[in-house]
Amino acid sequence: MSTADAWAAEFEAAGRVVFPQRRDRLAIRLAVIVLLMGLSLWSNVDHLRQGDVAGAIGVLRITALAGFIAVVVLTAFQLITRRPVITVEQAGIRLGRKAAGLVTWDKIARIDEPSGIPGIRTIQVQPVDRHRSTALGIPQDNVRNLPELATWLRTLHAERVDPT
Repeated sequence: MSTADAWAAEFEAAGRVVFPQRRDRLAIRLAVIVLLMGLSLWSNVDHLRQGDVAGAIGVLRITALAGFIAVVVLTAFQLITRRPVITVEQAGIRLGRKAAGLVTWDKIARIDEPSGIPGIRTIQVQPVDRHRSTALGIPQDNVRNLPELATWLRTLHAERVDPT
């Protein structure tokens, strides 16, 4: 059974398919960011001991450390909660749990092929009215096989928009 067949079976049985964040990708990201944060912290401490914390470079070092800390906290939160989730449901595609994150099938103009740098590719779900809403991105953080997902979503979209 292919992955798309499993999704279709789950969609028919439960009326939706939920794609939470993948823990393996988040764990790797967290490890890399913690390593970079540790190097940044070591650099800051080293320069503090030498009394070389003034100037633009000192400000940049502290700013970088603060940025690494923020990314570590965010990634740890995502690793624990596995959010944001992508949900494919009878009404459409939802990012997160709020009603504002729902793009109904009739509001979808097209579903693009996966694009982006390998490892951080996304599928863009393009809205009919680009002036009122922006494209919804489905990243590899949620789905391992993006090309298969794009094909499956196009099939669902065609069934929901033109059921004949």
